[in-house]
Amino acid sequence: MYIGCYGNSKQYLGSDRAKEYCLCTISKLSEKYSDEEISLVFKKKPKEIMKLTEFAAIHCEKNKATVSEKTF
Repeated sequence: MYIGCYGNSKQYLGSDRAKEYCLCTISKLSEKYSDEEISLVFKKKPKEIMKLTEFAAIHCEKNKATVSEKTF
């Protein structure tokens, strides 16, 4: 999941910010969903995925460096 996020975000955010953003997003999704639920979410249609993950994206866009690399 990180690799897909990073690859897509890097071109818009730059390397360092993309790394922070993706780690934050994965952390927020993991707080809300189990591994099995995350797998199910990402098997849905793109619009549904966006709706189910929007809370994490919004949080991580607004809150820089909310997760350190040490968390993973």
